[in-house]
Amino acid sequence: MSDDNFLKMKNKTIINGYIILLVLILFSFSASAQAIKVTGTVVDFYGAVENAEVFVVDAKNSECETGSCRSENATDDETDSNGNFEIYISPPDYDKKYNITITKEDYETKIKQVTLNSESQNQSLGEIELKGTAKVEGMIIDADSGRAIEDAFVTIMDKGNKTDESGEFIIENVTAETQTIRIEHDDYETQNFVYDIMPGDNFFKIEISKTYTEKDYAVSAYTNYPSLIIGAGETKEFEINIKNIGKKDATYEIELLETEDDFKYRILNKEENEINKVFVKSGEVVMVYVEVKTPEKVEKGEHEFKLRVGSGNDEVTLIADVGEATGKYDFSASSMYRGKTVATGSKVTFEITLENNETDDIYHLEASVPGEWKYYITNKEGDEITEVEVVKGKTLDLYLQLEPPEDVVGGVYEPSITITSLNGNETKVLTYQVTVREEKELYDVVISSPFSKKSVMIGESIEYSITIQNDGRKKENYNLILVDLPSGWEYKFKETSGNTPQISSVEVDVGATKNVVLQVTPASDVEIGEYPFTIKVYGNANDTLNASLTIEGSHEMQLEIDNLYTQVDVGVKKQMTIKVQNTGLSELRDVELDVTAPDGWDVIATPSKIPSLKPEMTERFTMGIEAPADASVGDFKVIVKATSLEFETGEDVIRVTVNKSSSSGYLGFALIGAAIIFLIIIFRKFGRK
Repeated sequence: MSDDNFLKMKNKTIINGYIILLVLILFSFSASAQAIKVTGTVVDFYGAVENAEVFVVDAKNSECETGSCRSENATDDETDSNGNFEIYISPPDYDKKYNITITKEDYETKIKQVTLNSESQNQSLGEIELKGTAKVEGMIIDADSGRAIEDAFVTIMDKGNKTDESGEFIIENVTAETQTIRIEHDDYETQNFVYDIMPGDNFFKIEISKTYTEKDYAVSAYTNYPSLIIGAGETKEFEINIKNIGKKDATYEIELLETEDDFKYRILNKEENEINKVFVKSGEVVMVYVEVKTPEKVEKGEHEFKLRVGSGNDEVTLIADVGEATGKYDFSASSMYRGKTVATGSKVTFEITLENNETDDIYHLEASVPGEWKYYITNKEGDEITEVEVVKGKTLDLYLQLEPPEDVVGGVYEPSITITSLNGNETKVLTYQVTVREEKELYDVVISSPFSKKSVMIGESIEYSITIQNDGRKKENYNLILVDLPSGWEYKFKETSGNTPQISSVEVDVGATKNVVLQVTPASDVEIGEYPFTIKVYGNANDTLNASLTIEGSHEMQLEIDNLYTQVDVGVKKQMTIKVQNTGLSELRDVELDVTAPDGWDVIATPSKIPSLKPEMTERFTMGIEAPADASVGDFKVIVKATSLEFETGEDVIRVTVNKSSSSGYLGFALIGAAIIFLIIIFRKFGRK
């Protein structure tokens, strides 16, 4: 190969290399910006917070004066079961502040601010702690007597409230975390309880006791019956419980205070020996008795005195309520079972043993029962009786039969029987506890439908799925009808959907459900609108279901684009007007443009959505089309269709021809000219060789 040929090939190789370099420079001007992912984990005191709403608010700036503008360039999210969320933000080229807002019911709203631009990387906010808020309700009761404690001061954090006469309290705006509930009362030592307070509503039933003490010597005295009815010249006994709540065994002095001169008092043990001291082991209870005898002539009314136990201030107030004479206890009446449970509509019986300890006597029997209850006092043969005669030293078995009404509300009731001796003028009252357990009604039915409100086009029929549930205690056959159906309309009940036989009733077993189908056919001349009606099932029990049918016209929509061909320059947004017309007979909701454009193209319709488009009305969208900076010259397709909740149009194709922008052309020509001059210089240099 000659030197000239070799030189020519070398020059050609160098020129080709520069040309390739020039092409790479011309096609490496820009890159498209991408959305930035922001992640985080929402937790509270107890761990992950699920279903918290996460959204983005533009921080306060010239475009958002309130600082609470919902960002249009960001997605929303809800935290999953692990408290995680993931949102995307498409920021502008300049720095912009965004408030990542996390909110949930019963929690304080949390805001995390980030500053982003189009060059920012994906962000992780890590763990974000929400503070839950709670309302705490509760009841304070005495652990020994079970009575509600009034005027106890309950404190949680720096908030407090007193209990009412029912022992109940409410404290709001409590931080939802493990909290100490502090209870203070003049008659009790201060006690603390630790509870997990959850966001929202909380209820705690708290028992406090006088046994909560660190003292060696402490005592609690109480009675379940602080007031007794007594007649003139009669004797009664109060039962007093004395509990040693100290850490050591102790002997306590007992004394009566504020007594009356004409009354006679004695403090007795269970052997009826008079005492003034009592020994009680730590943690145990000893019962003593206070005997009171009224004078023959005494003023009627309450006569109050007190019993003091120990050297402290533990006192029990007792009341002798003087009224008509109740006689002496020369007979006894007792029942082995004083409390029973009964189902609604059932009967319950208590057995009573009546023993005459003195002379022959006649006894009058009378019961006291709640409301509409029925009662029967019978002998063992079942005969209903109101008076009996019992001779001295004999016993008689009686029976109190109670029958609550079928509609009684479940709960605890206290009927009683009063036995009065006619000769001895003595009275004894036995009180019982009857716990009524609510049972199902004999006949009860419930009708329901998952979709009781439906819509249909003119000239069409519609079907409703109906569920009938027998909640009674007997098998039942239910009739099926429609009420308030417009004139000219037709309906029929069927066992299943489709062309199946008509039925007019259905049989349902106890506790079972039955599904039927209701087919409704509107009149041929029906007008557009909503028509309510009532579905009714009836038998020994009835139920109704309110339903409605909305008659709608046809849903049609037409898309109008004036020009299906346009040209755009790279980096320059081209505006087009697109019309959408409602050509049907019914309203269209949430009308918007569905646009399919080449990857990287920026195509935005304004407005983004039209909430409502009435029949025969036309609305306009302005659609901006912008090709990316790296788009090649040529023809492209932008596919457009209109959609609504009820209808969507066919697709229209807009042919878009892309031209390079004038600035890019000038820059390209300048670069090419510079490259040509450079190549001429190189060629001349090597050409001379």
